[in-house]
Amino acid sequence: MTFPLATLRGRLLVGAAVLWGLLCVTLLTLSWQAGRLLVDETNHQHLRYEAELISNAIADQVNERLDELEHLAQQIPEPREGALDAQHAHSLAPLFEGLILSNRDSRIVDAWPAGEGRVGVTVSDRDYARFMHAFRRPYVSEPFMGRVSGLPLVMMLVPLHDAEGRYIGFLGGLVNIRESRLFKSFHRLRLGDSGYVTITTAGGQQLYHPNQRQSIVTLADDLSPALEQALYGWEGESVGKAASGDTQLVAYRQIWPADWIVGVHLPESQAEAPLVAGMRRIILYAWGTLLLVLPLVGGLIWLTLRPLTRLAEQVRELQGEQRQLLEIPTRMPELRRVIDVINETEHARLVNLRDLTEREAMLRGILAASPQGMFVTDQHGQVTFINDALYTLLGIDGPLDLDTWSERIDAEDRPAVREAWRMSLAQRRDFMRQFRFLDAEGHPRWFDVHGGAVRVEGEFIGIVGVVRDITQHRHEDALRRWEAEHDPLTGLLNRRGLIRRLEEALVAFQKAGTPTAVLLFDLDHFKPINDQGGHALGDRMLQQVADTVRSVVRSSDYAARQGGDEFAVLLSGCSAEQAKIIAEVLRKRIGSRPVEHQGRRWHVTASIGVSLLQPGDEAIAAILDRADAASYRAKRGGRDGVVMDNDGELAANPV
Repeated sequence: MTFPLATLRGRLLVGAAVLWGLLCVTLLTLSWQAGRLLVDETNHQHLRYEAELISNAIADQVNERLDELEHLAQQIPEPREGALDAQHAHSLAPLFEGLILSNRDSRIVDAWPAGEGRVGVTVSDRDYARFMHAFRRPYVSEPFMGRVSGLPLVMMLVPLHDAEGRYIGFLGGLVNIRESRLFKSFHRLRLGDSGYVTITTAGGQQLYHPNQRQSIVTLADDLSPALEQALYGWEGESVGKAASGDTQLVAYRQIWPADWIVGVHLPESQAEAPLVAGMRRIILYAWGTLLLVLPLVGGLIWLTLRPLTRLAEQVRELQGEQRQLLEIPTRMPELRRVIDVINETEHARLVNLRDLTEREAMLRGILAASPQGMFVTDQHGQVTFINDALYTLLGIDGPLDLDTWSERIDAEDRPAVREAWRMSLAQRRDFMRQFRFLDAEGHPRWFDVHGGAVRVEGEFIGIVGVVRDITQHRHEDALRRWEAEHDPLTGLLNRRGLIRRLEEALVAFQKAGTPTAVLLFDLDHFKPINDQGGHALGDRMLQQVADTVRSVVRSSDYAARQGGDEFAVLLSGCSAEQAKIIAEVLRKRIGSRPVEHQGRRWHVTASIGVSLLQPGDEAIAAILDRADAASYRAKRGGRDGVVMDNDGELAANPV
């Protein structure tokens, strides 16, 4: 009598018993993980839905207010006192706690409700006023404390334009963070027992939190990674830590009209509570079911092993190449299926071989008919196929080899292209490059070449590439980059372009100590030219000043018009004495070049502030502030003068 564990059947039965025990534990573990994934996905979808719903509702309320402001702004021909009452501004009382009407100089000329002391107040130092003058589009400000009311406010603003479409000021709606219907609605935003909603501005100020005690709270520096990404425009779901240290699910959505972020928070314990309860019930059912199934599985294993002896013998014969196919006369479906699979595999191999030949011919036909320039190389990089579109693009009639191609690549780009191609072949990877190529007439054109490495069963066999002419696209990109950093009226750099050059100069100064100076000035007596001579005359004067600046500064310097009649000059590699000389020459030339209009000569002068980069400078704002302060001292000292940022006046000619 054979001991049960000495036979294959006995060992399999014992193994099956052990396997089922392990499988039970494994299935329960996997069920828990799958349940967690399902719960997480369900909760993420729930958070995503809630976040979308809440953000859309708040965005609709913000858009409603901005739309009403724009509608009212279209009915105001100019910013003047009484304009709001004339247009029945009180009809916006359900949406705003107050309205202000500002002129181009950021002075409030009218307000509703009247008598609160806002008329006549200048708000040019407010960030929202600067934004409106710079961008002139609808805007929702960061929270701030009102100077007149002393209340926490948010300002919603729209620009005002005259009949010719020129910017003449802005209309603002005041929203009280404590009392407005918009902010009071946040208190009703709850998710279950412990879930809650937060509202944060992109500037890092918290407008609403269920436990918030102050109307305006500035977030701490140790933000969660998800919230920090959301402040830069990210939307999505994540897992983080609550203030109590508990894990929570969170979803963030942007309220783009107001530049706010909605955060929907759900504690993980609350999210997984149904899963925990369900798994307890599943464990009880699973063990009982498995105990019933195990005897049945053991019996099936015992029956299955009976006909396998002959199968093992024929498999050994196949290994010894004593037969070509398995031939087992059995009605057992499993064994019959094995035989059929082997026969089908051999038949499929022959069919695939024929299909591969047909596909190769089809591929060459497709490549030849493609309107894109295309080529094929072997594993050594030798060209084996070029379609007609590529011949036309390159302007070559005869056979093309890589040497002929590379010789017509621009001399500056050629070494890098050749090295990239060599590395692509050596490392069996894709080739992607943009470079200049000389056409048949010798004119440079920009090509974008993308070659994909082709592998068959893991073996590299060559490269299939596409060549596109992107010359026009490159020209358009260069033009867009120039327009983004230059003032359209004068052709000088705009503030954005100046800031980038200043940042580069500051980095160079911090690394190598390269002396650099900044001249900052605005034009004295420019306002009468605009007021009396008109904006066209003012534009002529600005263009003439720009020409004067270009004639004075060196080719290595940068000149910019920051806006209005404010100009700046960045003098790279310039000492203090050289900056003095250039500033004096610039001041004299601006004052000596009038503009004639309708028989009258119009003059302007410049009050120039000079600032040098200093070892302690960490940001360009400090440099500009020093130059601006020096310019202001020059203007206060009589105008038409040059003043250094260390209070030492270089020249002054009082007007």
